[in-house]
Amino acid sequence: MKLLSILAIIASIGYAFTGVFKPGLQVNHSDSTDWNSYLSLRLMHSPRFDSVRTDFAWVISPTTGDPALQGPENNQSQFRIADPEARIYPENWGSDKNFSLLQNIDRLSFQIRPARIRATVGRQAIYWGVSKSVSPTDFIAPFPYGAINTDYRAGVDAIRAVYPLGIMSEIESGFVFGDKAELDKSGYWLRSRFYIASTDVSVLAAEFRENILFGGSLNRALGGSVGWVEAACTKPEKEDSYWRLSTGFERSFWNSTLYGFLEYHYNSPGTKNYEEYSANLNQPAYTTGGVYLMAKHYLATGLSVTATPLLTLNGSSLLNMNDNSIQLTAGGEYSLSDNSAVEAGISKGFGTIGTEFGNIPTFFHLIYSLYF
Repeated sequence: MKLLSILAIIASIGYAFTGVFKPGLQVNHSDSTDWNSYLSLRLMHSPRFDSVRTDFAWVISPTTGDPALQGPENNQSQFRIADPEARIYPENWGSDKNFSLLQNIDRLSFQIRPARIRATVGRQAIYWGVSKSVSPTDFIAPFPYGAINTDYRAGVDAIRAVYPLGIMSEIESGFVFGDKAELDKSGYWLRSRFYIASTDVSVLAAEFRENILFGGSLNRALGGSVGWVEAACTKPEKEDSYWRLSTGFERSFWNSTLYGFLEYHYNSPGTKNYEEYSANLNQPAYTTGGVYLMAKHYLATGLSVTATPLLTLNGSSLLNMNDNSIQLTAGGEYSLSDNSAVEAGISKGFGTIGTEFGNIPTFFHLIYSLYF
């Protein structure tokens, strides 16, 4: 009855919403083959009431497979006060389950504009950074490298105020809430952005989950290319500080038919010896700082080719320069109409067993997207 009630609600309110309908198939192949398919329906609504704008998004996903998608047991993001159960069905999970029904209230916010200030309260998307692979300053809800579904950032529970200072210049501050709004799981920040000497400059100071972060970025045109550098220094409450830095450049050729980027990433809490990866995970950088890469030095590359006006092919790589393992991805997207597309891709890790990417199995995905 619970499942039927959910479906009835969707049918009754769906006409009033915009959204995205995404059926997808994922296959992991290593020693054995696991697969799952899903139908992701994202319903969005952004009505205005006088000077107040609201933003709402609810995602519901029936999945099937061997096994089906389990869904997160706790909050969708580390910065949410509370969530309804992410898994509507089944109530009890086991590895033999081949059907599940998942949900996610991903947006629920209100925005007002007193004077020139834009203030937003509630569940919203917050992100910064100019890097292509790993963004040192994007600590709230970053995409891990190689993530497939990157259309929408995970919503977080926050209060945010932005004050424009001029063209491409602003200052903002905010507070983001952790689980049950406990202070040691929450965070706050002050960030400014300026356009100086043909350069986009940002400066960030933040405290989150008992970590203090100072960072920023520079981004500017360099002839026919665009170059950037982004860095952050983080001080955990009871440990030494650590650094992360990303720098690179991008360029388009032949009227944007070909696009590529090259980026270097430095991760000071990492280790040069892959045999120490497991022990190294006990550092605050990994337990509360949001760091997930295991080594110190990385090189990321990306390439995109517009084969036809409707077909785009792309590939990327992330090389661990310490253990010489690499993660490669390749795929393409074909536009079927003004509001629909199909995407396919493959990802694979290469390296010695025990290295960071050497254990990554072959991963295939196929996704159809319909926007309405």
